[in-house]
Parts: sequence; C-alpha cells; structure tokens
Amino acid sequence: MVKGEHETTAKQDRLVTVLGNAVSFVMNEALVLAQYEAVQESKFAKLWPAGDNGEFDKRINRVVQHLGGPPELYVLPNDQEPPPADNYPEAAMREAFAVFSRARKSVLRAHLFMAGSSLLAKQPDLMDLPDSPDAAALFIKEAQAAFWEHAEAAYIRLYSFWDRVGQVLDFAFFNIRKFDQNGFTAVMDRIHSNAVPMDDRLKSSNSWKRIRSFQTSEKDDGLKWLLQRRNLVVHSLHLHAVQTDEEGVFKSQFNHLDAAHREKLRPREPAEEVALLMGQLDGAATLFSDFLSVVELSPSRKRDRWSL
Repeated sequence: MVKGEHETTAKQDRLVTVLGNAVSFVMNEALVLAQYEAVQESKFAKLWPAGDNGEFDKRINRVVQHLGGPPELYVLPNDQEPPPADNYPEAAMREAFAVFSRARKSVLRAHLFMAGSSLLAKQPDLMDLPDSPDAAALFIKEAQAAFWEHAEAAYIRLYSFWDRVGQVLDFAFFNIRKFDQNGFTAVMDRIHSNAVPMDDRLKSSNSWKRIRSFQTSEKDDGLKWLLQRRNLVVHSLHLHAVQTDEEGVFKSQFNHLDAAHREKLRPREPAEEVALLMGQLDGAATLFSDFLSVVELSPSRKRDRWSL
C-alpha cells in the first residue's frame, strides 16, 4: 500500500470511530436523561396533573372548542358533512405544550449537568480521568461549562413558553393570529388596558390576578426577572461563574442598574442557578391552569350547533 492510500485509510478509520462514538453519545444522553428523570420525576413539574383520570385532557378540549376549534365529535344527519374546521386554536395550544416540554427537558438537562459536574469536581476519582492534573482540570472545566450552556438554553426556552401562552391569549381576546412582534407581556398589557375594564368577571378573576402578578413581578420567580435573565444571555453576557477578576466587567455592563438589581441578575453558583430554573418551571406549570381559566373568560367562538 502506498503512503497516500495508507493515510486515507487511517483517516477513514478515525472517522468511523468518531461517528460510532457520536452515535453512542447521542443514544446514551437520551437514556441517561430518561433514567435521571425517572428516579426523581416529582422534582420536575408537568402540565398534566398525575392521576386525574383524563380530566385535564377534557378541559383542554373544552378550551379548544371555546376558541372555535373543532369538537371531538359532531352530531350530523347522515347526508351532511361537518363544517370547515378552524385548526388554529388546537395548533396554538399544541405549540404551547411542545415548548413547555422542551423547556422542561432543558431544565432537566441543566440539573443533570449541575449534579454530574459538581460530583466530578469534588471527586474526580469517580471517572477515569488522565493522570495529568492539567488534563483532569480541563475535563472538569469543560463539564462545568456545559452546565452553563444548558442553563442558558433553559432560560431562553422558559421565556419562549410564555410567549406561546401569549400567542393563545392574543387570539382569544383579539382574534390575532399573527405573532411577529407581540410577546406575552405586550398581550397581557393589552388585555389589562382593553379587556379588563369592560369585563367584571375578568377583572375580579383570581386567575387573572395571579397571572398579572407573575407578569409584573421582578422577584426571582417572576416574569420580569426571567425576561431580564433571558435578555442577559441573549444580548449581553454568557452565563458563567463571575470570578473576582471579572467583577469590573460585570459591573460596567450593568452600571445603569442599581446595586440590588444588578445582584439579582448576577449568575449564581450552579446549585442556586438550578434552583432558579426549577422555580420558574414550577411557576409555569402552576399558572397554566390559571391561563386556561383566563382563556375561558374570553369571548366564546364555540360552535354549539355542531358539537357533542
């Protein structure tokens, strides 16, 4: 075999090995995530209540019908076709569910990497790391950096979930299907200014009050704080542990904020950061029922004539 052919074969062999490792990594990550969730499932909030005997599904169907979506069953004469279906309400609700699921998985993944990287840093002998201290430190540093990457994704997806909720509310109250610019906060403000003053039921609704309180809260479990943290990682500063020698950089980027407010935005220790993510996930799941109640207070588009 000539030299060029030998080098080509060696490169192909390396590529095959790397691709095999990539397949194993992808499969193993999905398996480990599923195992990690299974052993502490109750920690990670869900939209569907456990053991509700299908009541949540029934409520979602009622909300979709309230918004003008098709019912599960039609009552029609034998020779008559059902009316044209408006599939937007169901599609918008399905999008909210899908993004919550992704946000939940991102929080789960951040939690897993926090636990794994912390154990690795405290007990490096748990893994078969290189004997070189520098090499071991590099592996630990990369594992910790991966946690921060997953935390960033979780913040972005948690806020994206609320924008999907806003998409449903915009349609429910204003019949707007286009969602290029108006986020959750803008829709909530429009409902507060235009719908609430004209509807005593909505004005007195505890569900509306709780969602409005969340939307305007700057506490760690509020939406304003979540938006600021999301904007931080999207526009200004990647999440990482702020070291002493970086203090000046952090302050200079946020010197327009008072000290107390700046401290709220400061990246925390990994365990604290995960607690913030878990709190936001819990809040999203808890308030989802209130969101459905608010939708049910919007003008009904239900087609009573056709539904069963």
